[in-house]
Parts: sequence; C-alpha cells; structure tokens
Amino acid sequence: MAERTNNGYQLYLHDFLQEDVLIVCPRCKAMGRVKALGAIAGEASRRAVCTHCGYNKTLEEMPAPVLYCSAKGPVTGRVYMMGGGIDPYFHLPLWLQAQVNGQLLWAYHHTHLDFLEAHIFASLRERNGQEPANRSLGSRLPKWMLARENRAPILKAIERLRQKR
Repeated sequence: MAERTNNGYQLYLHDFLQEDVLIVCPRCKAMGRVKALGAIAGEASRRAVCTHCGYNKTLEEMPAPVLYCSAKGPVTGRVYMMGGGIDPYFHLPLWLQAQVNGQLLWAYHHTHLDFLEAHIFASLRERNGQEPANRSLGSRLPKWMLARENRAPILKAIERLRQKR
C-alpha cells in the first residue's frame, strides 16, 4: 500500500494541522480543541476551546514566553513545537496519546490516527516515485512504530484511542 498523499505529494506532519487538534483541556481535563482562526500576518492564529467547561483562549491572549535574556533585557516570542505528545501552539497535552511498549504513540486527530494505522500496517511502503529522502511523514516515523513485533500492540492502542471520548 502506498503512503497516503495530499494532492499527489508526500504528507508532512504540518499537513495535519489544517484540522482541529484534539487536546486535554487545561481546566477540566476533558477533550478540547485547538482551532485555526483567520490569517494574521500570513499565519493562522489559534484558539483553544473546551465545550465541557467553557475554556476559551486565543494564542494572542497567552503570555509570550521568554526565549532568552540579552543585554537589552528578556526576548519573548512564540515557539511552535511539533511532536512529543503536545499541540504545537499552546503546548497542551494531546487527547490522543497512549503508551506502547514504553514509547509514546500520539496523534493530532482521527485523520492523523488513520494515517498512522495505514502506514504502520502497510505490507509495502512506497515512496510514490519520489527520490529517496527523509522528508515525508512516513519516512520520519520512529523505528519502534515500524517494527513488526510492535504492530499488534500499536493496533490495540489505536483502537483504544478511537474509542476515547
């Protein structure tokens, strides 16, 4: 099975950020979402919302963290971190995450989970005619996810994550 593509191109992790990212609400620990708002300065702004407790914050409302201190004083800014079981914008824990054999399996949302399942369990992982490179999402998955002995535990974890509400 060939790796799922987006308009004929390989998928990248940031392609999955066009949908709402499922997060753990920082207030009530229920499922919340990070939603994309309109474009601001060429980049979409984000809002973290929870329909259970009413939590509602835009990225602009959150204080910008100190990146480093210079002779002129502290320098603040936004750091967008992809991976590691947190959302890239607010750095809140992802709703869809599970431990598998001591490793963290995570997904931004159900479409991302579908991609992981299809790629991990594919009997043939093709590169769709592109030159070998380590740029697509499928080629960047950690080796433990692609190991045959982890397929069954990963499938069970994915099924548990699909049922999580």
